[in-house]
Amino acid sequence: MSAATFPSGVEAELQLAVMAVLRSDIGVQAYLGNPARIFDGESDEPVFPCVELERHDVRPNGSAGHAGSAHTLTFGLRSRMGGRAEAMRILSELRRVLDAFSFAADGLRSVLSQTLYSDVMRTPDLREFRGILRVRFILEGAGT
Repeated sequence: MSAATFPSGVEAELQLAVMAVLRSDIGVQAYLGNPARIFDGESDEPVFPCVELERHDVRPNGSAGHAGSAHTLTFGLRSRMGGRAEAMRILSELRRVLDAFSFAADGLRSVLSQTLYSDVMRTPDLREFRGILRVRFILEGAGT
């Protein structure tokens, strides 16, 4: 498979798979309910704590004529009750799941799942804590 024929729709498939594995994980559900309150814009008034997929950046990452892409997903956490410690525990659970995540579809497979950045801060209004988790997934052609 050449880089020019990189399958369309892989971005959506990867995103759906990531959301499904996070929503169904028991450790994540312990903090975010069952099903876990992890959204992709589906809720205007979420129950706290909750996580939202805020960004999905995709860049070509092929080599030697082989298809490949780098996907960076940014999740935002909002928490009001458990303080900074709860926010950090939730991000830790998300990292645990995503760092072990594996994906395969349309002749592609994940070769790397890596946390790039994680942080927790109090919001300016002092009412909640905001957590950020940025994770990279590298996909390449399954035959390479």
